[in-house]
This record gives sequence, C-alpha cells and structure tokens, in this order.
Amino acid sequence: MTNYATEFAIIERKNGFDEACRWMQAKIKPEAAIREESDRFWSEPQTKALITMLSDSYGIDEISATLGKTIQQIYAKRRLLASNGVVSKPVPPSEIKKQRKGKFIELVEQGGNNVKLIADKIGCSTTAVYEYAKETGYEIKSGRVII
Repeated sequence: MTNYATEFAIIERKNGFDEACRWMQAKIKPEAAIREESDRFWSEPQTKALITMLSDSYGIDEISATLGKTIQQIYAKRRLLASNGVVSKPVPPSEIKKQRKGKFIELVEQGGNNVKLIADKIGCSTTAVYEYAKETGYEIKSGRVII
C-alpha cells in the first residue's frame, strides 16, 4: 500500500485530488470492493469446511480449534453465509433455553431424576438444569430432581 500512497501523492500534486482519486479507484480491484470484511481471511476449503461443520452441529469452540479461526471470525462468516442463504440462521440463545426447558420438563415427567443424566440428554450443564428446575418449580436434592 505504501507504493500506492506515494503514487497517489505524486498524482495529487500534479493533477489534483479528484484525478488522484480516479487513479486510485482504477487501481483497486473490483472484487476487493465487493468482498465482505469477514470473507477476506477465508479460503474456499475453509468456507466449505465451516458449512459442513455448521450443518453437522459442531460447537463454535470445536470449529474454531479445527479451522484455526477466532470465534468472532466464525460468527461473522456464519452471519454472512446465513444472509446469503447458504446456511440456516442461528437459533437465538433464548429459543435454545426454551427448548431445553421443555426437554427438561418432559424428561422429569417421564421419570428422569438424575441431574447429570438430564444435563447430558438436554445438552447443557448441570448448573443450567438447576436453573430450569428452579424456574419450573421443581426442587433438587443430592443431584436428584424431586417432584
């Protein structure tokens, strides 16, 4: 970019700012202007791997470790892919909580009372199971849900 800056300054002195801006626009590649911010650091194989991992329900941490990308980069790329219709939009955390709470109630009504087993089946932590129990009026003692 230093070469462009130097040439820009030379053209600006000779022909004026407007001409220097036209020259710079001619130098910029059109596809670079179209590409999204979150897209520039992703290779095609990485994008395909991300799409596959998202569709296979991998966690963000696991995707990050596998692809060598930051969590923020993965979220940004996922938003871009979702806006283009390539992947489905992510489910909001509030909706996930509602679904898990519903599964919790269902498991307890079916006779499940072990907090660790319920947490594994729902896909959350035992702390979250304690919260769901409190919200729904159940009591937990010694790792067991009491009806």
